[in-house]
Amino acid sequence: MINPLDLHRSTLFGSRGADIALALQYVDELATASSDAVAVHTAARVLLNTCANAVAQVMSAPSPERLALMELIDQRIDDHKLIREDDVDQKIHDWMDSNVDHDDLINDWMEDHLSDHIENINLVVRVG
Repeated sequence: MINPLDLHRSTLFGSRGADIALALQYVDELATASSDAVAVHTAARVLLNTCANAVAQVMSAPSPERLALMELIDQRIDDHKLIREDDVDQKIHDWMDSNVDHDDLINDWMEDHLSDHIENINLVVRVG
């Protein structure tokens, strides 16, 4: 949906965000204090830009139904993710228990990394 006020928006003028009441107050202040048509025209354009911002904000805001649906989807994703993570952790644990001999791994590592040190210690003990 296209914001019909965007057709009249002008980048030459500011806005008051989406606060229409504040923009109307600005128009009233300038119209009351000035006989200058340019000042009042400026204030009116600021009001128009502010209205366009307010309409755009309303148009892009999700409906309560959409927010509730998004929350439900997020919850279901989180629930499913937890179930899957627990399942994967258990499968890894089961596979490791069934397929890996930890004692062999430790012994292999010790032989690969400590055998030179053990030989040096034995030499020191024999010489000493």
